Amino acid sequence: MTQGFSPRAKISFAPELPAGVVALAEAVDMYFDEAVDDSIIPRMNDALPEGFNISRAIYPGEDSPSLGKLCTHAEYLVRSVNGLDLKNYFTNLSTIKADYINDWLRFIIKDPAQNPIGGFIKPMIKENIIAGWHEINIVRAAIGHYDEISDAVKMS
Repeated sequence: MTQGFSPRAKISFAPELPAGVVALAEAVDMYFDEAVDDSIIPRMNDALPEGFNISRAIYPGEDSPSLGKLCTHAEYLVRSVNGLDLKNYFTNLSTIKADYINDWLRFIIKDPAQNPIGGFIKPMIKENIIAGWHEINIVRAAIGHYDEISDAVKMS
């Protein structure tokens, strides 16, 4: 726990998402006062709300970089509620690839902390391509590192 008048759990998510963006698998830094092992996962899952669970744990060294630095890629699924072709709007210098899977555009970006999803949406609003965030469904499907062989973003 942090020190001070209002102690809080030492926990951080990386990188953050805007309100309304769904995430399927998120990475979380948690700090413990004592060493833990995988036996903590079922105990934590028992305490989490329905629909949330911890699937695995990685135990980095004390000098390991933060999640914000370790998460070099993110995979998103986006679709327009009014059928707009989104591929051109989600392709820029940070985009590794962008392809449709049914009516969802799957795209992978590098440096998600430096290239947040708002950087794609806000210009579309400014240029009157969409009226607002409510016209786009967004899911962050994965965060971590892009593996070209499996064509997937994974946390290692």
